[in-house]
Amino acid sequence: MYKLRSISKTEFENYIKKQENTHFMYSTAWGEFEKVTTFTSPHYLGLVNDENDIIAATLLLEEHLPLNCSNLYAPRGFVIDYSQKSILKTFVSKLKDFARTKNATSIRINPPLVVEDNIVQTLKELNFKRNSNVKLLEYTYRLDLTKSQKELEKNFSDAVKEHLLRTEKYDVELLPASIKELEEFFTLNENINRDYYETLYDIFSNDDNTKIRLLLGKLHITKTIKILEKELVRVNNQIAIIPIDNLDQTSKARLTSLRKQKDNITSDLKTFKSYKLEYGNSLTISAALMMEHKNTVWTISEANHKVLEEITLTSRLYNEYIKYYKNNSFNLFNQLSPLESNQSFNELKKEFGGEFTEYIGDYILIINPITYFMQNKIIPIFNKFKKEDTNETSNSN
Repeated sequence: MYKLRSISKTEFENYIKKQENTHFMYSTAWGEFEKVTTFTSPHYLGLVNDENDIIAATLLLEEHLPLNCSNLYAPRGFVIDYSQKSILKTFVSKLKDFARTKNATSIRINPPLVVEDNIVQTLKELNFKRNSNVKLLEYTYRLDLTKSQKELEKNFSDAVKEHLLRTEKYDVELLPASIKELEEFFTLNENINRDYYETLYDIFSNDDNTKIRLLLGKLHITKTIKILEKELVRVNNQIAIIPIDNLDQTSKARLTSLRKQKDNITSDLKTFKSYKLEYGNSLTISAALMMEHKNTVWTISEANHKVLEEITLTSRLYNEYIKYYKNNSFNLFNQLSPLESNQSFNELKKEFGGEFTEYIGDYILIINPITYFMQNKIIPIFNKFKKEDTNETSNSN
């Protein structure tokens, strides 16, 4: 016999620790973050057996609506084995009973399940419907960091490989940073919601199970100039020993290649010397907020300096992110942010050979059709007319 009960934050976190496939949104930290930023009330619920063992759990966010109603939302769905249909059915039934105690119009979920999981039919049998009103990024590119770096780079696109080769002499460093350097993230990303990400950083930087990390990409300009100057000397010396008066085909090809290298280095030196005059010895060229949960990492938000595009350094720097998490024993890199979408970043990350993973999307279970219709159809129309009437009155005055 199963029953649903409220569980403590500690019970919820301990249950999450035991699960294999989890998400950073399955956390009390995410519940507290949503409480602060969206003014929802987090509920931690568990389905327990006769021995009081938790066999399924969820974080439900209660959104408070007019007329003493609410909506319930489980970020990334329930923490449950969706293939266990009987348990899932019982859990959903108990959650519907809970929803009625909150006068909820609906329960919304968006589980991180891939299309191939064949769970959609089960959700439909439980009366969940596809929620087309919510525009979420329903796919990502996943990198398997258990592969060797050589294997990973083998799957990079030709363009990425070319950019990595072109910029291998640049002195670039990726550094973990603290809250003291968070300002650099906002400097590079002026249009971002500062309060939102400051709150996110504050809450998750103090969480024991899920950590947010700020990574800064540094371009050491003066060091790069010295490296390029040495490289230019090396290339000039190699050109000098080629007998130009009597060249065979191999020597001609070699000379052409060296002259191209010389032109590139000369161009780079000119660029970097101008950077030194403008920026000094070094420059922060990127900042990224990453979320680390168990052996998985997600990109949350990122921003780049214009210099990255000017010297095609974006691919090189992004490869540094990959190597950082591989070297720190993470197994899975979710490349696209579940919180924001940047089409140019998304297109770039596709070039790194990650596995395209499509999720089943957003689903909603309507608890009270009448109040749901009123909250989603009638009240919005009423508010629209009320706003228009207020504007007309204001204009007439």
